[in-house]
Amino acid sequence: MTWIELAWTVMASASLTLAGIHLFAWFRNRSQRAHLWFFALAASVPLFSVFEIFAIEAKTPAEYAFASKWAQVPLFLIITAFVAFVRTYLDAGRAWLAGGVLVTRAATLVLNFTTGVSVLHEEITELSHAVLWGAAVSAPVGVLNPWFIVPQISNVLLLVFVVDAAITLWRRGGETARRHAMLVGGSLVLCVGIAMVMGLAITTGVLRAPTPLTACFFLVVVAMGYELSRDLFQAAQLARELRESERRTELAARAAELAFWSWDPTRDDVWMSGKGRELFDLDPTVPIDRAALLERIHADDRDALREAWEGALRERGAFEKEFRVVLRKGGVVWIAVRGQAEAAQAGDRSLLRGVVLDITTRRRLEHEVEEQRNELAHLSRVATLGELSGSLAHEINQPLMGILSNAQAAQRFMASEPPNLDEVREILVDIVEDDKRAGEVIRRLRVLLKKGEVQHGLVDPGDVVGDVLRVTRNDLLNRDILLAPELAHDLLPVFGDRIQLQQVLLNLVMNACDAMTGVDRREIRIVARAVEGLAVEFAVCDTGVGVPPADIERIFEPFVSTKEHGMGLGLSVCRTIVAAHGGRIQAENNAGGGATFRLTLPLAPTDAK
Repeated sequence: MTWIELAWTVMASASLTLAGIHLFAWFRNRSQRAHLWFFALAASVPLFSVFEIFAIEAKTPAEYAFASKWAQVPLFLIITAFVAFVRTYLDAGRAWLAGGVLVTRAATLVLNFTTGVSVLHEEITELSHAVLWGAAVSAPVGVLNPWFIVPQISNVLLLVFVVDAAITLWRRGGETARRHAMLVGGSLVLCVGIAMVMGLAITTGVLRAPTPLTACFFLVVVAMGYELSRDLFQAAQLARELRESERRTELAARAAELAFWSWDPTRDDVWMSGKGRELFDLDPTVPIDRAALLERIHADDRDALREAWEGALRERGAFEKEFRVVLRKGGVVWIAVRGQAEAAQAGDRSLLRGVVLDITTRRRLEHEVEEQRNELAHLSRVATLGELSGSLAHEINQPLMGILSNAQAAQRFMASEPPNLDEVREILVDIVEDDKRAGEVIRRLRVLLKKGEVQHGLVDPGDVVGDVLRVTRNDLLNRDILLAPELAHDLLPVFGDRIQLQQVLLNLVMNACDAMTGVDRREIRIVARAVEGLAVEFAVCDTGVGVPPADIERIFEPFVSTKEHGMGLGLSVCRTIVAAHGGRIQAENNAGGGATFRLTLPLAPTDAK
């Protein structure tokens, strides 16, 4: 075996090995078409080398012509793979140049089998034999084919295409792009340049030497294979890091009781981690679609969750929701879900992905806190009414005394001769009115002392103020305090619990009364007005001593009180109630003395009942 045969065999074997590796890589990931084009290139080089060795060692012009003609087939495959690889892997090179290369190379292949003995020679008359470094080589002597110019044009276009791609990569910047430009682009330019010059010189008889195309192609295969192998190595390393990251994420998710999920609306395919299937009480081996998932959700929560999903998909946004999952063995689990709509890899198709969390314990604690808050609010009402007990007793005593006096008078009128029935009728009317008055006082006391679940509904702001005025009327008279209500006529209802809102205003009024102890001018104004058509504002203004500046920012915190024997819970309860109604409460000192407490509540929604 000559050194040429040995060298060409080694390069062909190496090319076939690399071709097999990247064919396997393409089978593993069909989307990476660069591996397929590299396989086509690397597998064509050994075939080309067979014809090239056959031509180098040809004994007759006919043998050389046969090898020269059929070598154009793998050469066509090699150049086609060149162009496709550059366009696919490097994402460079102008499309019209690529098209020009492929068209002229296809024309070369057609002319190769339709004119002359090959596209290079019209006729080969003899072979020129020489010895190169101990190996006998053959070179053609004959008449050039007139179509010889077509493959040369194709070679020039290929060289321009490769140079343009290399320049594009270099200008793109970045370490990877410039490495591609130097290794892949540089090797291609060198290969095409050497092949053009040497091939033209040998074909025209200027140079008597073996053609170097196999060696040039092998150089390109090595450069391209190195870059692809580097990418494969980095992808494998990234996959290992990704698996490690997934394990860490799964561990962190389990520690936080989180579960991952995703939903592809196009295929109606729901994926959920093992923890998620456990939360939704789903069989770990059964595929999930949206219908199967919604079946596990409480009937009262399904529509809201479905609307949240569809809204996120339409707007490509995020959503959060809390809902109940009904377990197969009975019982309910509260779940919080957070999701984000994302664009899938194919087209404009969207998918949802996110996390779910079991919040059953949190919900139970919130319910317990709500019950404790209601208990505290009730105790606060009882304490406030305890302060008003003397006034309320007086208010009840008045109609009772009136009833007694009227009954005694009626007895006297009935005992006279004749009985004065007209007077008795008027007295009975007075007795009925006094009874109603006493009954109304007792009714208001029972309502304010009522303990139970919060009842939200439409509440008229004027009615709330009126109830507070009726409860506090006698106490204000005893304290010689003037109370002036200022109610706007265009007040719209708010949505909340009437008793709790009465409690807030009652607490503010009683605090205002306490703040005016020892003050000569004692006046309270209760103002109710609309605020920008979006809310209702209640303001309780007094002429007392005001709030110490040091306490103005923390007056609503628990156990903060400006009273000597105060517990500091009244205003804290007020703030909690207002916050639960979606409003806010704040305090400020008046310029002329005293303080103003402002309570703002949002208007009731149009669909509230």
